[in-house]
Amino acid sequence: MPIAHRRAHNRIMNERVKQIADQARRLSADEQVELMDELLAMMHDGPAPVLDKALLEECERRWDAYKRGETKSYTWDEVKAQLRKL
Repeated sequence: MPIAHRRAHNRIMNERVKQIADQARRLSADEQVELMDELLAMMHDGPAPVLDKALLEECERRWDAYKRGETKSYTWDEVKAQLRKL
């Protein structure tokens, strides 16, 4: 979805989706991952596609580094602000 279209979509997001998104923001990082897995499974009518082993290992490496405090994290608002500058 093009960025301009996503911005318009975000402005008209219905109240129910906003409430669910607010609840999701209060979940732990592990719970958010589980939620994303469930949403992907719903979109694909079954389990989400299996990740390539190398990609899965890289994701785990990055997640472990994050948990050890070795990487900086950014809020979604910070990421969106940076993307708008591109």
